[in-house]
Amino acid sequence: ELSISEMNRNLERWKKLASGTSSVAKQERTAVKGKIMKALESTQGDILDLEEAVSSIELDRHRFNITEDELRNRKSFIQMSKDQCEAVRASLNNPQYSSASTSVSNEQISIDRYTAAQQANNRSNEVFIEKSMSQQQQIMREQDEQLNIVGQSIGRLKQIGTAIGDEVEDQNQLLDDFYSDMGQTEKRMQSVQKKVDKILEKVDGKKQNLIIGILLVIMIIVVILFFST
Repeated sequence: ELSISEMNRNLERWKKLASGTSSVAKQERTAVKGKIMKALESTQGDILDLEEAVSSIELDRHRFNITEDELRNRKSFIQMSKDQCEAVRASLNNPQYSSASTSVSNEQISIDRYTAAQQANNRSNEVFIEKSMSQQQQIMREQDEQLNIVGQSIGRLKQIGTAIGDEVEDQNQLLDDFYSDMGQTEKRMQSVQKKVDKILEKVDGKKQNLIIGILLVIMIIVVILFFST
């Protein structure tokens, strides 16, 4: 891909070839013009991409840590590049260069001045692009770190949830065992009660009171032993 400086050198070569009348000179002039047109289209595409990048950065300038002066310089560079492309296109369409004239026009002087300005701004533009890419990479690294932290937190929450589920299951098993023991105890109490009722039917009042007292003591002992185990 030709740079603007190379495109200007080819343009100068193309203009000088305008004085040639041989078929070889005409063929070379046509080939050089083809290179210029290809470079012109490529350069204009790059300018559009750069313009979109600057516009995106301008919307969130503080995030990219770009000053107003830097943005102004970038916009000025883009506009100068557009002017340069228009000047090259105008030169290619200028009827003056279809003849043998080789004089330097005011348009060529403007191109030469721009070339010097473009060379002076090349390094600044490269630094700007490198800085933007570095900041974007830093943002991506920070996002990756945050995602890793979130992933670790989710893993810990999953472990806690599993532990809680196991604990609930153990508690449910304990309750089931407790209810089972209570059911068996209730059956035993009912059996004892029936036996007591039968005994009471066979004895007189004083003996009944004595037996009831003894049974109450036995029941209290059984209850105490049950809850102490």
